[in-house]
Amino acid sequence: MGMFSHNDYKTYKCLFRFYEYLGFPTIQAYGVINYKMRYFSADYAIKTLHHSMWEDGRYDKLAEDLKKAEGKTEIEVLVKMKDEEPDKFKIDLKKFGEAIGNSDIENFELSGYLISDHSITCYEDPKDVEEFKKKGWLREKRE
Repeated sequence: MGMFSHNDYKTYKCLFRFYEYLGFPTIQAYGVINYKMRYFSADYAIKTLHHSMWEDGRYDKLAEDLKKAEGKTEIEVLVKMKDEEPDKFKIDLKKFGEAIGNSDIENFELSGYLISDHSITCYEDPKDVEEFKKKGWLREKRE
């Protein structure tokens, strides 16, 4: 890091999508950051002490709650900025659990993450993009 660079942390309210990849949960938060659509994908495992969630049905209930809330419920994403671009991020699982009404999400353990300009779920909801454009949050790319 250069002598004149610095890191800023900012909290953003983002919508999210939930999906599973190879049986593991992934949360993809998305929103406009500095006039660009950004996708924050976090892959999770279930903490060792809470593997019983698979057997007792709590994981299925959590997955159902996440699917019901996706695209409607905003969550807080803490983004570490470097040179005005997202560098790292964290999703506060306690606040996330409060937002969806299911604290079992706190049993998730981060196993990997990705920040991208496009959705890794292979689709981007055109309604979201149009809504963000109407609000002036999203700029067209300038060459």
